[in-house]
Amino acid sequence: MRTKMRFNMRKGAAALAGGVLALGVLTACGDDDAASGSPFDKKGQAASDQGGSGGGKNDSGGKGGKVPAELVGVWTTGSVSTINYEDAMTGALAPPSGTHSELTLKSDGSYSQNGLLQSTVYNCTTSLFVMEEGKASVQGDKITFKPSKLKTTMQNTCSKSGNHTNKDGEKKTTVDTFELTEDEYGPLLRLTDDTGASSDYRPEK
Repeated sequence: MRTKMRFNMRKGAAALAGGVLALGVLTACGDDDAASGSPFDKKGQAASDQGGSGGGKNDSGGKGGKVPAELVGVWTTGSVSTINYEDAMTGALAPPSGTHSELTLKSDGSYSQNGLLQSTVYNCTTSLFVMEEGKASVQGDKITFKPSKLKTTMQNTCSKSGNHTNKDGEKKTTVDTFELTEDEYGPLLRLTDDTGASSDYRPEK
C-alpha cells in the first residue's frame, strides 16, 4: 500500500508503489486521466525456520502454522518527506508525502497488509490506501504471499476523475526473499522481491 511497502504492497511492491507515486505526482499536477493502481509489496527476510520469539509484536494465529515463530507478529515500514508545501493564501501546511505499511503475519499462514502511499505537490495531495489479505508460506529463505483479497482506495484533492473507494485490485502471488537481522536500532525484517528491490520492516512497538 509494496517504498515499497511489500504495502504491501507486496505485489511487486517496489515497482507498484513506484508507479503509484508517479501517478500521484501526475494527478497532483492536474492530470484528469488518473489511473488506479495497487502498490504494495512486502519485504523482509527471516533468518531461520526454527522456533524462537517472534520479532514483531505477537499476533498469534493457529497452531502448527506455516510461518516460523520469528516472523510471526506485526511489522511496519515507511518514510515521510522532509519537504512541506504551504498554502500561500492560508499559510496552512499541506499533508506531507510519504508511505506507511503494516504487515501482520500469523503462525497459521494467514497475513494482512495495510498501506498508505501519499504524494503532495503544492496544494494537491494524492493518497492511495491498499488493504490486502491472504495466505503466506515459507520455504528456506523464501516467503510466498498469495492474496485472496485486495482493495484499493484512491483520493486526489485536485482531480476527482480517478478517485475510487474499495476497488478490487489485481491479486497476484508474489515470492520474496526474507532476512531477519538486527542493527543498531533493533530487529529488522528485510523483504526483497524478484527485481532486487527491498523494504526494511521493524517490529511494531
